[in-house]
Amino acid sequence: MLMINHKDMKRIIFISMGVLIMALSGCNKYLDILPDDKPVLEDAFKDRFNAEKYLFTCYSALPNVANPDNTLGLTAGGDVVSDPRNMPGGNPANVPNTVLLFFNGNNAVRPYMNFWDGKNGASRNIWQGIRNCNVFLEHIKLEDGGPRDMDEMERAKWIAEVKTIKAYLNFYLFQLYGPIPIVDKVIPIAAKGEELDFHREPVDKVTDYIVNLLDEAIEALPTTAELDPSTEYGRFTKTIARSIKAKTLVLAASPIFNNNNYYTGFKDKRGIDLFPVGDSKQRWERALLACDEAVRSAEEDGNHLLITTDAGAGAIPDVNTTNISPETKAMVSLRQAVTSPWNPELIWATNEATRQLQRFSSMLSNSEWENIAGSGAPDIGQRHSPTLNIVESFYSSNGVPIEEDQEWETNGWYQNRYTTQLPDENHTKYFIKSGQETALLHHHRSLRFYASVGFDGGIWEGRSQQLSNPAFPNFMRHMGSGFKYGETYGYYPLSGYLAKKLTHLKTTYTATRVELVYERYSFPIIRLADLYLLLAESLNEAGGPGKTDSRGNNAYYYLDQIRQRSGMEGVVVSWAKYASPVFKSKPESQAGLRKIVQQERINELAFEGHYYYDVRRWLIGELVYNKPIMGWNKEGENKKDFFTLKVLVQPRFSMKDYLMPIETNTLLQNRNLVQNPGW
Repeated sequence: MLMINHKDMKRIIFISMGVLIMALSGCNKYLDILPDDKPVLEDAFKDRFNAEKYLFTCYSALPNVANPDNTLGLTAGGDVVSDPRNMPGGNPANVPNTVLLFFNGNNAVRPYMNFWDGKNGASRNIWQGIRNCNVFLEHIKLEDGGPRDMDEMERAKWIAEVKTIKAYLNFYLFQLYGPIPIVDKVIPIAAKGEELDFHREPVDKVTDYIVNLLDEAIEALPTTAELDPSTEYGRFTKTIARSIKAKTLVLAASPIFNNNNYYTGFKDKRGIDLFPVGDSKQRWERALLACDEAVRSAEEDGNHLLITTDAGAGAIPDVNTTNISPETKAMVSLRQAVTSPWNPELIWATNEATRQLQRFSSMLSNSEWENIAGSGAPDIGQRHSPTLNIVESFYSSNGVPIEEDQEWETNGWYQNRYTTQLPDENHTKYFIKSGQETALLHHHRSLRFYASVGFDGGIWEGRSQQLSNPAFPNFMRHMGSGFKYGETYGYYPLSGYLAKKLTHLKTTYTATRVELVYERYSFPIIRLADLYLLLAESLNEAGGPGKTDSRGNNAYYYLDQIRQRSGMEGVVVSWAKYASPVFKSKPESQAGLRKIVQQERINELAFEGHYYYDVRRWLIGELVYNKPIMGWNKEGENKKDFFTLKVLVQPRFSMKDYLMPIETNTLLQNRNLVQNPGW
C-alpha cells in the first residue's frame, strides 16, 4: 500500500511499486535477519532503478487503513458493528478478525489482529516492514555499496522517506502494544542468543526513538511544493512527518501512558520500569509544540478545511454552486472532505481501494433491491453499521450534546427520543423524506449527523438523484437496506444504520441490476481537522481554555473553525445559548473543555478509524464498552416493530484490553519479552 498526499487530481501520478521479496530466517520472526543470499541483496542496491524498487518495498509495509475486513479502526472499535453471523456466502471462515475481536474479546494464545507476528487478520507483519527499512538504510549509502548513479540530494531524500516509514511502523506498534523493542539495525545471520532476544523498551524511550527518527527525516524531506508532480507525488513530505510526530507525542501524553496507575511497577526482566510514573505536564507541552508545528506546516503547504466549491460536482442534479443551500453545502463539504480525491484538507491519504468499504456503507433503495433477479448478489453490501450509542453522541441542531440541550429537555425530545413521528417541513427539505415516519432521535440533529449517518427514512443526498426527489434507505425487514435472507447470508446492517459519510456522493447502484457503481477516492489517514482537534486537545491539557499557541489561538479557536463548517456556532456561544443551566459553564473549565474536545473528535472524525484508538488513549474504554451496544430491531417489518431497542452485543472490557496481547508462542521464542499487563 502506498500512502498519498495530493492536492490536485489532474497532477496525480500513481506510483507503481516493485516489491522485492526477501526471505526471513532466524527463530524470532520480528528480528531483522540478513538473508543468506548476499549477491541478491547487493543486486537490490546496485543501481538507482533497483534501489527505488526496494524503496517501494518499504512503502508497501504500511498497514491497510481502508479495508473493513482487516482494519482495526474501521470495524473493531464498537462505533460500527457487523453481525459475526452475517458471513459472506454463509462461510464461518469468512468472518473478519476485527469483528471477532470486538464480539469475542482478545486472547493471548491466538490473538486476533496480531500485527506483532503478521497473522490472524493483520494486514502486515510490522516487524518485517521495519526489517526492510533497516536493510535499505544500511545499503543505500555510497560507502555501504549503494547505487552510484544517483545524486546525493536524492539519496538523502530517500533515506528520509524510509526513516519516516520506519518511524510510523514503530508508532503503529506503539499504539497497539505500548512498550516495544527498538530494532534499529539488521541482525547478522550468525547472531545467537542475546543478540536475537530483544527486550521491550520503556514508553519514554520508544517515544524519543520515534520522534528522533522523524526529526532526522524532516530535515531532508521535501515540502509538497517541492515534489516533482511527474515522478514524486505519493511520497512523504515534511508535513506528513510532522503530523506523525504530533500524533506520537499526543499518544505519549495521553492518560493511557500518562499517570496511569494500573501500569505502575510493571517491569521487564531486567527490572526496568516500562511505563512512566506520575502525571507530566511536560509531555503535553511537548505534544503541543509538535501539534503547533504540524498545523503551521500544513497551512504553509496550502492545506485548509474543505468548503465545497462545486456543490457535489453534479452528484445532486438540481443543486449547483448558484442555488446550494447552507444546509446542503455543510453536508456536502464534510462528505467531500473525506471522499473527494486529493482534496486540500487531506494531509495524508491512501490509494488503497475503497470499493469494499463503500459497498458495505452504501444504501440500497427498495426499488434497487427489487432488481435482484437481474443481478448477482455479490454487490449487496449494507453491513457497515454505526451503533445507536454513537448515533446518540452526535450533537443537536444547536451544536451541544442532546442530553445537555435545554430545548431537547423542555420539549421532551430527549425523554421520548425512541418514539417515532412524521417529519415537518423543516426536516423534509434536507434531512428526512416526506411521509417517512422515523425516530424522534433523528429530528433536530446537527448537520454533521445528517452528513454522516444513513438512517431509516433519512435523505441520502447524491447518488445522481435530485434533492427534490431524493433517495432514502428503508431498514425494515425485507426492505432495500434491511435484513433480507438470513443471518448467514445476504449482508444487512445490524444496528439499522449505515455509515453514509464513507460513500462518495456519486456512488450508487445501477437502475436495472444490483450492481454497485462507485467513485474511487483517497481514504484519509490524517486530515487538517484531525490536526486542529489534536492541537485543541493539547492546548487545553497543557494549560486549560486560556492557553494559546504560536499564533495566539486557544482551543476554542480550532474547535470553532471545524464547527463553523457544519453550521454550528462557537463552543462558548453554543453552550451559553442552548445548554441547560447546569451545563452552561462547561467550556470554561479544563475538565469540561476536555469532554467537549473528545466529543468533537468523535463527531467530526466519525467512522474514519480514529475511535478505536481515541477511546484507548483517553482511558475511557470501561465507560464506553461495559454497557450494552444498542441498535434497532432488524426483524421489524413495520415502523413500530423496527423502532424497538435491541441489545446487539454486551462487550466485556477491562484494563488489560487497552493494549494488545503478545502471542504466547512469541514469548516462548524470546524469553526476554514480557506479556502486557493482565494477559
